[in-house]
Amino acid sequence: MSKEVLLGFVDYENLRMAFRNYSQYITIEDIVRAFEALGKELGDLRTIFFYGDWTRRPQDARTIEDHGHRAMNVLSTRFGRDRSDFPMSFDMYDHATQDREVTAFILGSGDSGFKEAVLRCKQHGKRIYVLCFGGSASRELFTLTNGVYPLESRLDLTEKPPLQPSMPGIAAKEETEVTRALIGIVDSLEKSIPYIVRNYLREKVLLPKRLFGETPQEVEELLDEAISQGILTIEEIPNPKIPGRMVHIVRLNRANGTVMEVLPSANNNEKAGGKPAFS
Repeated sequence: MSKEVLLGFVDYENLRMAFRNYSQYITIEDIVRAFEALGKELGDLRTIFFYGDWTRRPQDARTIEDHGHRAMNVLSTRFGRDRSDFPMSFDMYDHATQDREVTAFILGSGDSGFKEAVLRCKQHGKRIYVLCFGGSASRELFTLTNGVYPLESRLDLTEKPPLQPSMPGIAAKEETEVTRALIGIVDSLEKSIPYIVRNYLREKVLLPKRLFGETPQEVEELLDEAISQGILTIEEIPNPKIPGRMVHIVRLNRANGTVMEVLPSANNNEKAGGKPAFS
């Protein structure tokens, strides 16, 4: 196989979400070197574009630039949500159509939202390789790309033991109450609606109660923690209000030990029904 001429496109905010799942402390230096090493194995890596809100971590942007790569600043929303997907996808497509010398891209994200960008780049003859945390890699990327490389293996990381850590900003003695309340609310919603949109749950249900956080960001972090603990699962579905767009929904993981302890066994056998609640 001839050596590839590569560009890297990394959704750093997407990767950073998984850092908490490992015992070791992970730095931007570790991430940069992992992508450089894969690029060297595949061929000639010209540069890597790292997308993130670098106003929050300017020192990381400096490290990226010092390595000869590009820190592409994408401001997050008021509530701290990442918005890198669209500019990164557009940039991938631009390079796929305009840069004939480049033969392949390294995608630094496991998000299924990049499926369309991958397909369009392949239509223009670019091969796609993925370097991300294995647990976050969507099924589409395994079938659509030329290889998925688990980042945790390359960084020799060890997953944290399956303990239930305290949720952010919540004292340990309050954690049980908050967790039970969250599970009860989601369980009640699932009995009347088939889909619970994450934004709806955060803004319309949890935030007004104040038990789950004083700000949207605090509630968002609590939801992230519930997902990492396996209490909730998250997935993307087509948005029925906006054709062609996707929306994130959450579900209660009724096989989770904590959920099974909180809910009566009868609840775990019930199926949700009704109309979706979309924000």
